[in-house]
Amino acid sequence: MKKGKNKKGALELSVNTIIIIVIGVTLLVLGLQFVRKSIGQSIDLSDKAFQDANKQLDALGSDLSEFVTIAPETVRLNAGEIRGFVVLIKNVEQKTYSGITANVKTSDDGISHKVKCEFLDGKTTKNIRSPLSTGANERLNIRVKTEKSSIGAYGCEFSLSGSGIEESTYSTRRDIEVIVES
Repeated sequence: MKKGKNKKGALELSVNTIIIIVIGVTLLVLGLQFVRKSIGQSIDLSDKAFQDANKQLDALGSDLSEFVTIAPETVRLNAGEIRGFVVLIKNVEQKTYSGITANVKTSDDGISHKVKCEFLDGKTTKNIRSPLSTGANERLNIRVKTEKSSIGAYGCEFSLSGSGIEESTYSTRRDIEVIVES
């Protein structure tokens, strides 16, 4: 009689184990789908923001007379979102530049509230195409990342450095206002 009870206990243990595994796999699959959907939505928001910014720059046409142009100059987003802006660098001088570095800096207040301005690769510096001859331009996408606790107004600074560009008669630095709402 004891052998029959052991077989029944072993069978119940096997069925329970299978049920737990099935439930675990189901929860894992549902969790992965949720994460993929969330990431997809934030990527879609960022892509749309960059498309809008590029349209704004294109609307300005070829009459740009600034070394650095930002679109939009004010980034509005909800806490926990990611948005972006585009920087157009156009060499409006009669000089060719090499070895230029683009820099993005988040304000100290922004950093303390978990706001981060960065290039799409997550870095805060990027080498510009070399050489940058007269009339040549380059566009850079920059994203602003926030967290749920990031509500407020902050700033990002974009600047160019290297190869004597700091001596340019044109501004090679721009401030971007970041407004994070609930």
